[in-house]
Amino acid sequence: MNEMLQQTPYWWEEAEPQPSLSELPMEPCDVLIIGGGYTGLSAALTLSKAGLKVVVLDAELPGYGASSRNGGMIGNLLKPGLSGLIEMFGLEKAIAIYEEALASVQFIQDRIAEEAIDCDLNINGRFYPAVLDKHLTAMTREFEARQTHLQVPEEMVDATGGKEDVDSSIYVGGLRQFHTGGLHPAKYAKGLAAAVERAGGSIIAPLKAEEIQKEVDGYRVRTVKGDIRCRQLVIATNGYSSDLFPFVQKRVIPIGSTIIATAELSENLVASLFPTKRMITDTRKMLSYYRPSPDGRRVLLGGRPTVFQASPADQARALGKRLTEIFPQLKTAELSHVWSGKVAYSFNFLPTIGSHDGIYYAMGYCGSGVAMSGYMGHKIALKLLGDPAGETAFDDLPFEDRFYYNGKPWFLPAAMIGYRIRDAFGF
Repeated sequence: MNEMLQQTPYWWEEAEPQPSLSELPMEPCDVLIIGGGYTGLSAALTLSKAGLKVVVLDAELPGYGASSRNGGMIGNLLKPGLSGLIEMFGLEKAIAIYEEALASVQFIQDRIAEEAIDCDLNINGRFYPAVLDKHLTAMTREFEARQTHLQVPEEMVDATGGKEDVDSSIYVGGLRQFHTGGLHPAKYAKGLAAAVERAGGSIIAPLKAEEIQKEVDGYRVRTVKGDIRCRQLVIATNGYSSDLFPFVQKRVIPIGSTIIATAELSENLVASLFPTKRMITDTRKMLSYYRPSPDGRRVLLGGRPTVFQASPADQARALGKRLTEIFPQLKTAELSHVWSGKVAYSFNFLPTIGSHDGIYYAMGYCGSGVAMSGYMGHKIALKLLGDPAGETAFDDLPFEDRFYYNGKPWFLPAAMIGYRIRDAFGF
């Protein structure tokens, strides 16, 4: 283990989040957005370009949370799968929901191009390798359902075909996509923040929203620096939601995820491990997601390394072991970085968008929010503008709570132990 292991995201070496010290508005703004990640910044950009006076407030820094800590993987698979969605909502609604996920990938490409954001975007596909034959069988059924109803550009491959994407012997085949890809997540967040300010929006960070008060003509949000008044309010806090807005806190489950980065390797070695440079996510219950760095000199791997809270060094050690199980070629590789962040799950494992008591929200991307978060932020903005294009297939889905949950996921360790057992015995 590298004794100089850095505990900040590798991504911050090129795009560390910076304070934004805009002044508190003296007059009511049109829209106040609490949360300065992809969702909030995307909503602010759309609203600012429409001419509204917009303020983004973040307790930390713009993009400080999951938006600059994730793996930078652009995907469109929804946790329930198309078959699960059909069972839950019927065929027509299931197709409509999945088409939104597909649209989110095109949306992020268009937004990056429109704003000329330099974030190492690479739409070269993604590979989902299967660890067990039963995983491959289930994956094939889902693939066939998508081909029947959506004609998604992807294919199934066997173990030999899978080695075209990842040089590992532990997989039995997998799903290859051609229309997804990856980017540098912190550069993307930084580019969105810059675009918001270019369009006339204000970002105030770090500054925590302490309390929301409803008023006749809008809302008043208290901070230690004074109150901000707004006509409309958006909550875009995802895995960092607090008791500021209890309705949301009781309906999203924050889950930690940790990523490691190797020290610099030879470009030839990294290229041999990832011949096509595609993003990789395997089929374990305690899944691993991994990729080459944009410069082709490191390998990054993420997952949930420990059941209970552990030190960064212990988490790095656990993920390092997982890395060498996948790539024995890296058994002597040093690790340079380890960091963690929070994603958010909903109880139905789907993103959510809507309003409660007049306050709008979008969140719950279930670990696959790089594309969907910005897309949902844009949709929230369109709703506030009264634009019919803001309608989504997610609008009328239930945003469920549970009587036993108050915002603290006490049940996660038990669930993770169950997942580990299932992975260990191939259930």
